[in-house]
Amino acid sequence: MNVPTIGLVGMGGFARTHKRYIQAVEEAGIGHQVAQVAIPSDQALFADELAELKERGVRIFSSLREMLARCREEIDVVCIPTGIPLHRSMAIAALEADCNVLVEKPSAGSIQDVDAMLAAEARSRGFCAVGYQHAYSPDYLRVKEFVLSGQLGRIQQVRSFGCWPRDPSYYDRNTWAGKLAVGDTWVLDGPHNNALSHAINIMCIMGSMEPGTALQPSFVQAELYRANAIETADTVALRADTNEGVEVFFAMSHCTEENVDPVYVVRGERGEIELDYGGSARVRLVDGTELEWASTESEPQVLQNVVKAAAGQSGLCCPLALTRAQTLCACGSFESSPIRTLPEEVCRTQAGGQRIVDGMSGLVRRAWNEGKLFSELGVGWALPGEKIDLKDYAYFPSFRREIGYTE
Repeated sequence: MNVPTIGLVGMGGFARTHKRYIQAVEEAGIGHQVAQVAIPSDQALFADELAELKERGVRIFSSLREMLARCREEIDVVCIPTGIPLHRSMAIAALEADCNVLVEKPSAGSIQDVDAMLAAEARSRGFCAVGYQHAYSPDYLRVKEFVLSGQLGRIQQVRSFGCWPRDPSYYDRNTWAGKLAVGDTWVLDGPHNNALSHAINIMCIMGSMEPGTALQPSFVQAELYRANAIETADTVALRADTNEGVEVFFAMSHCTEENVDPVYVVRGERGEIELDYGGSARVRLVDGTELEWASTESEPQVLQNVVKAAAGQSGLCCPLALTRAQTLCACGSFESSPIRTLPEEVCRTQAGGQRIVDGMSGLVRRAWNEGKLFSELGVGWALPGEKIDLKDYAYFPSFRREIGYTE
């Protein structure tokens, strides 16, 4: 049987990760690359690499449009590891060509973009998967299986936090980082809609007691802050209610004094699971039972799952529909709260320009531990956001119409 064929869009940035994905599936003999998009500015920069691809028989194109026009019938999976502003247009273009798609996280910058992608998927003979790596990880999927087993009873809360300090190069790396929009395309960049969007996504998946589903947010309340000179937030706390009666809580900042990877807690009426970022977990049940699971240290099988699905050998771990909940939370957060600039007296600038808020690491941890927004912890500079109704929510912005407006 012929193995699925792959076309990759892009040479730098996150495309490097997808190159590793492709190398892994080629080494496993379950897929091979046949096409590559390298925009004109990359042709000279990556000349040696492109020459090697040509020697392997990979066809090189200067645009996705050209690749789809010339050889869409020869491509089973189009990998789209591009910036957020291009996710909707590129994914839809590939789906309209009846190709299967793997688009990077987050799915898109707004809920209307995700819904447009879902509509295109429904019309296409292809599918759209999203590269939320945790959704393909055996360690995280093991937590989902434990939830489905019912041993935790009814799930009540899923919460996570992260302390990921970032220096100015993080915001200077492209044209959309730190932006709310680029031209007429929403980006809504921020800790919960970019760097740790996968935390929101996997919490919604792990907290659902139905297989192959995610929690459906019904309300969200958020607080958004910034210490950096950017349009969007670099610090966030949010709480979402869901149709399933499970609370989702998240706190994260790029302005912490230390780097602390996310920790997840799934709490049910009979106990809880605590999962670290590397995949190790500890179960504590109210009857005194304790279990510990070491990380399998297995790489998430992202493209492996997608090419197997394209070959009809597997279901998708992270179809586009399973990611809509994360986008709802992100859009609702920007409706809930204006982006408040933190007082200069609580901020400092390190050598190299990195902005730090003293005490932020502890504050983020405390918010996570107590499940409280910053304003609920009595922080002087914190103000609560509004509670936003997400039922039937289909367009951003629906409430704060002034967002994105400039005179």
